[in-house]
Amino acid sequence: MNHPRFLDNPAQKQNTQQQNFSLAFLHQMINGISDPIFVKDRQHRWVLLNDTYCDFVGHSREELIGKSDYDFFPQAEADVFRQKDELVFTANITNENQDLFTDAQGITHLISTKKSCFQDETGNKFLVGSIRDIILQNEAAKVLSVTGRVTELTKLMQKSEALPETLEKPDRQAESDLHRINALLQAQQEASIDGILIIDENRTIVSFNQKFSKLWQIPAALLETRDARQPLGWVLDQLINPDEFLAKVEYLYQHPEESSRDEIFLKSGKIFDRYSAPVRKQQGACGEIPPLGEYYGRIWYYRDITEYKQAEAELRASQQRLTLLVEQTPLAIIEWNTNFKIQTWNRAAERIFGYTTEEMLGNPFEIIVPENVRKQVNEIITALLTQSGGSFSVNENVTKDGRTMVCEWYNNPLVAPDGQVIGVASMVLDITERKRAEEEQQKFVALIENSSDFIGIASMEGQILHLNPAGLKMMGISSLEAGKTKSIIDFYSPKAFAEFQQQIIPLMSQHGFWQGEFRHRHFQTGIEIPTDCNLFMVKHPETGEPFCQVAVVRDITERKQAKEALLKSEAQLRQQAQDLRETLRELQRTQTQLIQSEKMSSLGQLVAGVAHEINNPVNFIYGNLTPAKEYTQDLLSLLQLYQSHYPQPVPEIEDFAELIELDFLKSDLPQLLNSMKVGAVRIREIVLSLRTFSRLDEAEMKAVDIHEGIDSTLMILQSRFKTNDQRATIQIIKEYGKLPPVECYAGQLNQVFMNILSNAIDALEEGVGSGDEGGKGDKGDNQLPIPTIRICTQLLELNQLIIRIADNGFGIPEDVKNQLFDPFFTTKPIGKGTGMGLAISYQIITERHGGSLECISQPGQGAEFVIKIPLV
Repeated sequence: MNHPRFLDNPAQKQNTQQQNFSLAFLHQMINGISDPIFVKDRQHRWVLLNDTYCDFVGHSREELIGKSDYDFFPQAEADVFRQKDELVFTANITNENQDLFTDAQGITHLISTKKSCFQDETGNKFLVGSIRDIILQNEAAKVLSVTGRVTELTKLMQKSEALPETLEKPDRQAESDLHRINALLQAQQEASIDGILIIDENRTIVSFNQKFSKLWQIPAALLETRDARQPLGWVLDQLINPDEFLAKVEYLYQHPEESSRDEIFLKSGKIFDRYSAPVRKQQGACGEIPPLGEYYGRIWYYRDITEYKQAEAELRASQQRLTLLVEQTPLAIIEWNTNFKIQTWNRAAERIFGYTTEEMLGNPFEIIVPENVRKQVNEIITALLTQSGGSFSVNENVTKDGRTMVCEWYNNPLVAPDGQVIGVASMVLDITERKRAEEEQQKFVALIENSSDFIGIASMEGQILHLNPAGLKMMGISSLEAGKTKSIIDFYSPKAFAEFQQQIIPLMSQHGFWQGEFRHRHFQTGIEIPTDCNLFMVKHPETGEPFCQVAVVRDITERKQAKEALLKSEAQLRQQAQDLRETLRELQRTQTQLIQSEKMSSLGQLVAGVAHEINNPVNFIYGNLTPAKEYTQDLLSLLQLYQSHYPQPVPEIEDFAELIELDFLKSDLPQLLNSMKVGAVRIREIVLSLRTFSRLDEAEMKAVDIHEGIDSTLMILQSRFKTNDQRATIQIIKEYGKLPPVECYAGQLNQVFMNILSNAIDALEEGVGSGDEGGKGDKGDNQLPIPTIRICTQLLELNQLIIRIADNGFGIPEDVKNQLFDPFFTTKPIGKGTGMGLAISYQIITERHGGSLECISQPGQGAEFVIKIPLV
């Protein structure tokens, strides 16, 4: 440790300012360090304590001074403290340990202690110790407490004013006291967990501890120069942002009245907590600010909080993972209190039982228990509250819609640190389908054992593993044990086995199965039995690797033809059962997608049907408009001839011509026919857009014009672009590139366009409706942005198509963007959105087209969805 400059000479030779600074620094070191600090004499009694230590143990300084650990702590803890303290005294070593500590409120802490021994000039030994509570959730509050502590350091400055008068007297006792104070100061400084640096008003290094040198890895020789600029350059080289660090240092030196706290980031990845406060005389009784001449310098505290930051981040991540685990696990997580009322109800519980969290919280568990099993369930729950271990049970439960189901319950009591049971945590698995499957499996086993056909199972090496009774009887084998001693080769004659190896085994290896007629040898008579065989390999459902062979054989000597159809039916049944087990898991995963796809399919059928029904009469009208126009023109020409040859018609004709406004009729009728033709053309365009959007005849990959799909979607959504009471008319900007026909699932791709454009319209209605002035669109007369959707298409050189759909709405926050493509995630009100649109769109682009779909957005900057599709 480096000593303060005033310790290098006798106390009588120190000037008054140095003596004042030494005493002020002592008081600050005692009460300014954020960790609890204590000093004990050789009799293990407290002789000096800082405020933090008193607060930590929960007793005042007056209660503690002169007392020992046995006066306040349990004897077991006090014995441990005394044993370790005695080791420090006798061995004169620095000791670091972790101990259990009980404060005045009875709360037990896990603490880290650092203790060292020092000796004054008269030979008296003292123990200086520091404490850190290493319970993670308390660390943040402790680090922040340094700010409050250091601001109190200068409160003891006024007590030092009488020291110069004392030191001017040739009193050896005062000199001895000063040396003891300085020795205590050194020991406390080294006992601190923080790195400490003291700079006086002339920016000269006054003191520092070894922790400071170690934190910054500064050579001792550099600090011995006492020039504060030397270690400053060393520190700046280690920082990510040295300019900011230097600017803050200069600012604090220019403003000696200010304190500061911040975090420093090093290139090595470490994070230091930095606190700085002025060393100066405390304010007067009336609150007046002391003059700058009584400013003694600045004290700097540094603490390595890298591990705490990492631990906090890991804790947050762990809590998030735990929350996600509870919410996303397929198991229902249910917590009960001792009154059997529900405290926790996760999403899986909502899905399994049909009740929402709001409906279940605070309600008794009997809601989901059928009346006939409530007594049994009550006994199980009651037993859990009085035992230490968990339990497992299979119970019947009832859903919100009255459906009875079978569930596995894994129950564990929640036990507090004092041993009291405060509730029960249950994990519930719906095994209704599994129970049904087990029943089916039992039927399947019974079918094998009771089948009249030979059914055998062998390993991939040919060793017999199982033969059913019919197989044993058919082949003349006395028992299953005797059958297990056989191999496949024993069931055939030498000639038959040679055919089996050459013809059947290769097909089995290639296709995984073989079915046909063959010959098996009877073990007792040696006679070859003509058989109808169904041989196949059973593959592992996950790896796809075969792990056994199965043979289903029927004797067709007498009833070959009659039994052939039955054997095939059984083989198909077994294959269907296998396929059912394989597809059941896939159906569970795709169930939600099928519901959404069915909605879109129904919409497509409706659109296509409407388009078809409209198209026929419109074509009829459109096809007759041209001849109708010609006929009308002929009639008007004929009328013109009559008027030219008979300019004076009879009065009755003149009256009727005037009544029907003949001149207006002749000029308006052609325009009327033209208007009808324009309307018919418009209807044909709409019908074409509807047919293009539905594309029911294009379920497979087909080369299509992407722009037609986009335009058809815009046509369908055209009514939503118009002005309403929430916003102005949405402006559509199309920046189409030159694209070739693209191989894709056109109907599904149109569904993606529909989902993204609909979301963009919803976003613009929210943004403009709230008066948002951000975004990228042009501005109208009222200086608000014009709602705009921009659609860009582009062909990259790497055989890739890019489609960008952007809006100038509010944008999407980062936390929402991370969940944008998750199934059932929606920010829309209940009843307005299902949360499946973008999830289905993401699956269509990534899985069906091998492309990518991403969202680029920042709050206030709108949102852009980028679709990338590789060209086949």
